[in-house]
Amino acid sequence: MPSTGPQPFAGQEKRLRLLAFVRQDSVVRVDKRVEDTAMVWPHLLVIEFIVAMLWLIALFVISALFNAPLQDHSNPDHTPNPSKAPWYLLQLQELLLHMDKGLAGVIVPSIAIFIFLPVIPYIDRSREGSGRYFTNPSGFRIFAFSSVYTTVLTFGLIFLDAAIRTPFLGFATAYLPGGKVLFPDYIVPIGVMLGLSALLVFLVRRLYGADTRGVMIALFTGFVCVFLVLVFVGTSMRGPGMELFAPWNLPKTIE
Repeated sequence: MPSTGPQPFAGQEKRLRLLAFVRQDSVVRVDKRVEDTAMVWPHLLVIEFIVAMLWLIALFVISALFNAPLQDHSNPDHTPNPSKAPWYLLQLQELLLHMDKGLAGVIVPSIAIFIFLPVIPYIDRSREGSGRYFTNPSGFRIFAFSSVYTTVLTFGLIFLDAAIRTPFLGFATAYLPGGKVLFPDYIVPIGVMLGLSALLVFLVRRLYGADTRGVMIALFTGFVCVFLVLVFVGTSMRGPGMELFAPWNLPKTIE
């Protein structure tokens, strides 16, 4: 039976173009049932509104219970002691006390924020456990271990640096190449950061059999814990002259 459909003109042929091959395991099918679906309005927005109101009420209560008076107008002829950065920059100010200013203020945060964090999705490309906290029970154990590891070591390194920096600087000036600057401000902090990070990766692989996902959980957890420890130390343990004090013995700012 002759075809009744549209025919190509004489001398023309139908051509097909292949765009790409797609692997079967790269296609994600989501089977979402109706009972697992939450409508944006009113369900989701109502919950978000309630959370926002509770947060605002808590903020008012904290403001009423804890006094945070404003200080006098700034005087360019008289700098308070200590002069601290805002809380969200205290971790950088704390790093400035332990290494070179360019290393602490530019190189380290740039590598952490603009290199390490953005490349995590390209390093860990597995879809297993996506959407679940810690992926599996092993992920939670890695998170707990990394939290304790980085928190204890960060506090320990801060106290150790405060204890040995002055005599070490005298030794470095007299006997080490680079003297007062190169060795304590560059070689030691870079070696400590890289060495302890590599040790963390080795330990989570050895103790928990961590795969790429586990290693990323360990390193990211360490990054967050170091950030929080540095903010806490800068806020609650640095007094006049940026000396270390126990939080309950922290002197008031000298005007």
